[in-house]
Amino acid sequence: MGKTPLTILGILGASVALLLVTFFGLSWYTNHGDFVVVPNIKGKSMYDAKKELGNYDLDYVVSDSTYDESKPPLSVLDQQPRKGAKVKENRKIYITLNASAPPSVKIPSIIDNSRRQAELILNSWGLKLGNLIYIPDMAKDAVLNIQVKGKIVKPGTIVQKGTAIDLVLGDGFGNQIAEVPPLVDLTVLEARAVLEAVHLNVGMILGDGTIDDTLAAYVYDQEPKFGQPGKLGPGNSVQLFIRQNKIETALESEGMNKLKPRDKTADNQ
Repeated sequence: MGKTPLTILGILGASVALLLVTFFGLSWYTNHGDFVVVPNIKGKSMYDAKKELGNYDLDYVVSDSTYDESKPPLSVLDQQPRKGAKVKENRKIYITLNASAPPSVKIPSIIDNSRRQAELILNSWGLKLGNLIYIPDMAKDAVLNIQVKGKIVKPGTIVQKGTAIDLVLGDGFGNQIAEVPPLVDLTVLEARAVLEAVHLNVGMILGDGTIDDTLAAYVYDQEPKFGQPGKLGPGNSVQLFIRQNKIETALESEGMNKLKPRDKTADNQ
């Protein structure tokens, strides 16, 4: 056998040996086939999450921070890789942490906006709509002022995200007041229309006897009464006392009797 074939076989054998050494060497270096399953740390406190990852020979990095008022401060909101993923030991798990306090924001300028527009703007800034406080003003539902915890504040005031902002709104009536209209002998439906026309509300409705149809029942008394001294402001109520059927007054009965034809039989007797 010549030297050339021996040389070729030697080169091939050396190449195979090198490949085997490289393969097994890399397998040993990278722990080929060895992995750990990522545990679930969402919702855990920072301390518990760190301890849990340590039990699996894993590390962590805080990659982001946000605020969720429904979750405990400094708790894990998210993790990457997710639970159940297979990773190498000492792999870093990237976590999103819940901030210990809400961030601060400026109250936006919402004066003169409508209530609906103001609510949308507040929500976009991470603020909540609080109480709606109506005062006399012709601009109905227009924002006249803003309050926080009962105190008037100006746009640009710095508050915590999630703060409730109270809106002071116009009631659409101004300072106008109304006299109590007469409602006796009207049906409840008619009385309601009359009250709405002067910006008053129907208060309690108290029935006398059996009431089969409230809207068709008749008002026989009201409180406050028509002609009583004093006036009511917009939104005030008038209490109604009702009966199902209209009861004729003595004067009406007398008038009806006068209109009845005379009994000619009685005259002939």
